[in-house]
Amino acid sequence: MPPRDGSTEEDLSVFNQCSPRGYICVVLCFPCDDSRRADATHHIKQSLARLAEDRPLFAGRLYTTSEGRVVLRQSKFYDIPFRVIPNEDGQELDYEELKRREFPPDTFIRPRYGIPGLTVPNCRLFPGLTEYDCRLFPDLADHDCGLFPVSKVDITFARGGLLLSIFLQHAITDGGSLEIFLKSFGNQTRNTLESLPSDQKLRIPRPILSSRKLSETSTFRRLVKKCPEYEILLDFSGPTQPRMLPGGQPISSLNKIGKIFVFTTDSLRKLRETIRAKNRSNERPTAYTSLAALAVAHITRARISTEPRLSGIEPGHHAALWNSVNWRKRAFDGATSNYFGNAVLPAVTKIPREHVNAACDDDGHLAHLVPLIKESINEVDEDYVRERMSMMAAAPDPRMVGVNYDPRSPEVLAFNTWRHFGADAQWDIPGVPVTKPDAIRRATGAFGLGTALILPARGDSNKQELFVSLSVDAMEALCQDQRWMKWVDRIIG
Repeated sequence: MPPRDGSTEEDLSVFNQCSPRGYICVVLCFPCDDSRRADATHHIKQSLARLAEDRPLFAGRLYTTSEGRVVLRQSKFYDIPFRVIPNEDGQELDYEELKRREFPPDTFIRPRYGIPGLTVPNCRLFPGLTEYDCRLFPDLADHDCGLFPVSKVDITFARGGLLLSIFLQHAITDGGSLEIFLKSFGNQTRNTLESLPSDQKLRIPRPILSSRKLSETSTFRRLVKKCPEYEILLDFSGPTQPRMLPGGQPISSLNKIGKIFVFTTDSLRKLRETIRAKNRSNERPTAYTSLAALAVAHITRARISTEPRLSGIEPGHHAALWNSVNWRKRAFDGATSNYFGNAVLPAVTKIPREHVNAACDDDGHLAHLVPLIKESINEVDEDYVRERMSMMAAAPDPRMVGVNYDPRSPEVLAFNTWRHFGADAQWDIPGVPVTKPDAIRRATGAFGLGTALILPARGDSNKQELFVSLSVDAMEALCQDQRWMKWVDRIIG
């Protein structure tokens, strides 16, 4: 796939090569004067044009080689795709009603948010997709060459509101990169100069991704064994996709739902103080580790009590809390100052199931989980990162790099936070009377299973919103769990 005139190409760096290749999406919810929709649309379009010119990485295109590697192409001729999406069936949502309902998560679960990930070359745009699917994503890629944009943006108008959707290719972005993009985009709407990270390469001596033949995997296998949270995917279904156990019901056949559990700052303070006292510590634990402990205990119990009969997957002997740890400030001092790319690794806290059960009913047992979570997160240092980097670099094909869990396993919880990512970015859009969105919501094509994400919130917010996706039965059990609900202020959705 030779470059076009004036374009440049480079392979993605190791951590980006071995990151998921779907799109992540968030929707920023703004009030808007209906009479100024055209002004808002024109201003956003012009701001994106300037952003593409100033930050060509954001307007870049990605493609996958036949060996499974991803190449970044940049050109002065590329833009950031932008569209105005009409409302489904011509029925506009009412923004004030959405705001009154606190922007429930099912509003942002739609097929158009479930953009397919990068494909291999020499195939139709997205194999197996219908003509309807292609109409959903007409601007996603060049049908002839399979180029996928690093970012794309669209807007949908509600009565009295504007929903701004940001899509970023996960192969080159994580939550920290999301924050950089939102700040950069917001600054363009304000005509404000800024200097934020813009390089997908790390400023460190690093191994080059392996060029070994697929038959030469001995080094890769040896290194994977040193990274137990990873697994080799011989079906090339990765990178960083789960290892699925044989048998059981497919995830797509399970009836799933998502709800947002709102925890006030005061409630979290009381939870943290309870944990501090029970552990006889001099300092209160962080809100993150406290909420993670509470979530893994009660969500695991809800899943184990309901999901095995639905999925056919029996729980293991240990609960597994998968924390996503941003290592930007934990390794390679100064090397990530201009880094726009993936810098997140999993840290797994394994807890005997009987301890998890006890933590649901006793604050002392709950408190004992927090040091375990903190310890596993603290293991992510430079040595930890280098070891994973070496393993990934040794993979003959990055699609062989998988994570060692099955999301259908009821004892597994993937826990993450985007709390500090983008909610304080400032905007200036004609017709929009505020400089910050009323809410930021995660948008996907379908609900997940066994996931919990702390949603973006302003620095001065008096609450934390935990977006949980479970089977319908497990969610019902969780909502009926009185010891869980005593910490929850309210449920959205």
